[in-house]
Amino acid sequence: MYPLSIIYGLYTSFRNFLFDLGIIDSIVYKIPTIGIGNLSTGGTGKSIIVDYIIEKHKNKKKITTLSRGYNRNTKGFIQASKKSTAYEIGDEPFQFYSKHPEINVVVCEDRRKGMNIILQNLPKTDFCIWDDVFQHRFVKPGLMILTTTFQFPFYKDEILPIGNLREDKKSAKRADFIVVTKCPDNLSRKDKDSFMESLNPIENQKVFFSSLTYLQKIKSESEEIDIEILNEENFILVTGIADSSYLVNFLKFKGLKFKHLKYSDHYNFNKSSVDKITEISANKKILTTEKDFGRLKPKINNRDIYYIEVGLKFPNDINENNFDRCLEEYINKD
Repeated sequence: MYPLSIIYGLYTSFRNFLFDLGIIDSIVYKIPTIGIGNLSTGGTGKSIIVDYIIEKHKNKKKITTLSRGYNRNTKGFIQASKKSTAYEIGDEPFQFYSKHPEINVVVCEDRRKGMNIILQNLPKTDFCIWDDVFQHRFVKPGLMILTTTFQFPFYKDEILPIGNLREDKKSAKRADFIVVTKCPDNLSRKDKDSFMESLNPIENQKVFFSSLTYLQKIKSESEEIDIEILNEENFILVTGIADSSYLVNFLKFKGLKFKHLKYSDHYNFNKSSVDKITEISANKKILTTEKDFGRLKPKINNRDIYYIEVGLKFPNDINENNFDRCLEEYINKD
């Protein structure tokens, strides 16, 4: 695989070189645009950052999100509506719209086309969030946020196919903010400083450390119950995300025992998987993630299906800069 990794790395580096020189044009837009992406193939918490930004600003600003709509069964530009499904617009955009119906959620493979339609049809948009855009260099966000996990940072990884990187580690210099996700709750100053030394950010690049939070309540379409009532006899866990270990560890920390059916990221639940879930979940509740709920619920409507919400926090004691304040400064600048 190593020769393939070299070839792929040369291709992506040459492509980036052409963009950096301006031989291939990147369009910059007048309205504030926040790009969120990563260097790896997934599992770094991009959608959690998107959700966090939406939650913080949706009551003050008119927000539009633009995503590719990964693994959807449609093509082209689609704006989410009450009739939309996860299979039409993708699981993450469906999650954004279901949770935040007051914002505009748009999907389009062609980011330029998507932005042109947004500017024409949604002119009241105060700012746009572009999800998973780091490698889509035909458009250039006003603020680029790169996500990487604390446990598996990009600087320890290798380019595909021997590793999980979609381009060279040096590409991280294009980011304005680097958000280190999934940090341990008890991250020490010493471990943070060691991480920063290895990360070696460039001048003016802001780095933020964050950790995941899970709510104590789980939700279905009709009710909300305390997670403490779950036990081995009455629930199973079903996940289709890149890294379910953090959720699994959270549930185990609470002393819960359960059967875990684990599927690949953005999994399209087919008949065999649905049959298996239905059989194992007989007389039990199903717990899943927010992202998986949109795909799973329509296919298993004769079971009690709940999802658990995941959030984000930026501990003050290990962050030199305030993420919310820095983001607001960009959004509100002239």
